[in-house]
Amino acid sequence: MAIEVVDPESVGVSSEYLSHIDDLVARHMSEDAYQGTVILVARHGKICYFKAFGNADDGVPMERDSIFRLASMSKVPSAAAVMQLWDRGLISLADPIAKYLPEFTQMYVAKEGAGGEDTLVPAANPITIHHLLSMTAGMTNTWWYDAESDKYAYRTVPKYYAEGGVPDDFQITDATLESKVKLLARQPLMANPGEVFDYSNNSVDTLCRLVEVVSGVDFDTYLRRNIFEPLGMNEIWFYPPEEVTDRVAAVYWAGTKDRQTEDFPLGLGMMGVDYGFGGAKRFFSGAGGLHSTTYDYYRFAQMLLNRGELDGVRVLSQSAVDLMTHNEIGDLTNWQLTQNKWGYQLDIQEGVNAPVGSSTYLGGAGAYSWQGFFSTKFVNNPANDTVIMTMSTPGFDGALPHNLLLVAAANAAVEA
Repeated sequence: MAIEVVDPESVGVSSEYLSHIDDLVARHMSEDAYQGTVILVARHGKICYFKAFGNADDGVPMERDSIFRLASMSKVPSAAAVMQLWDRGLISLADPIAKYLPEFTQMYVAKEGAGGEDTLVPAANPITIHHLLSMTAGMTNTWWYDAESDKYAYRTVPKYYAEGGVPDDFQITDATLESKVKLLARQPLMANPGEVFDYSNNSVDTLCRLVEVVSGVDFDTYLRRNIFEPLGMNEIWFYPPEEVTDRVAAVYWAGTKDRQTEDFPLGLGMMGVDYGFGGAKRFFSGAGGLHSTTYDYYRFAQMLLNRGELDGVRVLSQSAVDLMTHNEIGDLTNWQLTQNKWGYQLDIQEGVNAPVGSSTYLGGAGAYSWQGFFSTKFVNNPANDTVIMTMSTPGFDGALPHNLLLVAAANAAVEA
């Protein structure tokens, strides 16, 4: 499919400033910050910069249609699916999740004792759909094991998950969303719902199961029928078909030319070297399981920037998008935000703009973003009417020079 790329000046973008992206990429690649990348910039709904650089794999050039592991960027379409149910009056965000998933009817909170023994106490209030969307449900991750906290049970709740057989999203599994969520509901929370924010894949997978129950179809089918096909997103999958696997970008250790091929904590092996290509292929984790081309995800991002519509097709109400791009948790933070000073707050599955000077500055007031563990990121800037996407090959989202590229791209918009 031919993708039109317009003259940058025709949409008020400086070609000279866009050339800074090329210079930055050349510098980053000379430092082995990544081996390959695809960068897309659009303004006023028109793509004005779309280039591939370097390699997607050893000896394989990166192409504009290379496929990337989206990891956490999967969360945003998942939130959109839930908000579609809200648009249609099928759910209220204030509903207890137990209304649809009765296994969550009675939840307990783990309180760590001084002697290392936990006490389980009834949760002070039920988990709502809003708690899950804003990641304030009291759930955490198996792999947050031993995260430091003086107040919450980070050291022990992940152990409950592991001992209770809750499958980790970063493993090949024969589980389904239904089987995972039923096991998850048997485990204690690490805090009362609404008390603390914690970045939790388990919260998102619970929402994906909610979509299945309310819609009556599996989550993969729901996304395809209600979001991907209406938006013309034809190359996005939980499990890429065999005929396109040679287009999936490899993952490299950041700062090296070494391809990740073995299981290793916090590397590709965290998902398994065959993640997305093996197992029963029936676990549709909206928390981290999608794979996509840059262009297909751009269409989703552009729909959000347009407040729910693309090419005459509306998939979300303006009110739903406004909720998704508004801070819904106030000043709540977790150990990551406190220790690492990331400088942003989280709302319904979107990163809200960080202040000027922050390492996560997004290029303008009102901008919002999300990124994935395997070096994928998008930024929507309503003030400039821009979408910026960077899709790269290293394996740590915290090790990327994403934001230098994003600022260069954002600063290229010179006219309203």
